[in-house]
Amino acid sequence: MMHKVLLVDDDADLLEMVDMVLTKQGYNVSTSSNGSSFFDRVHSFKPDLILLDIFLGDADGRTLCLQLKQAPAYKDIPIMLYSAGHIPMHTIEKSMANEFVTKPFDIKQLAEKIKSMLAF
Repeated sequence: MMHKVLLVDDDADLLEMVDMVLTKQGYNVSTSSNGSSFFDRVHSFKPDLILLDIFLGDADGRTLCLQLKQAPAYKDIPIMLYSAGHIPMHTIEKSMANEFVTKPFDIKQLAEKIKSMLAF
C-alpha cells in the first residue's frame, strides 16, 4: 500500500526537496505552501501522515495541528511538526503533535521517522 503524506511548508525549495525524496521512496506526496488550505487539503487528500512546518506565512502549525487533533474524523492522523526556530517543548506537547523535528533536518533521519510513524 502506498502511504499518503501531506507536506505543508511555505519554503518552496524545502517542499520540492522533501517531496522528491519521499516520492522516490514510494510515498504519494501532496504539498501545500500555506495554512489557509490546510483543512481542505486534509479532507480531500486523506493523508496517512502530515509533515507540518510551525512558521507558515499565514498560520502557526501548532494551532493547525491542535485543531486537527480535536476533530474526531482526523485525530488519529500522525502529525510531525518541524521548525528552524527555538520552540518551547510545552507548546509542541500542547499542540498534540506526534513528533517534532528541528530544521535543518537530515533527510535520511526524517525518512526513517516517517517510516516508523507509519508502521502502525
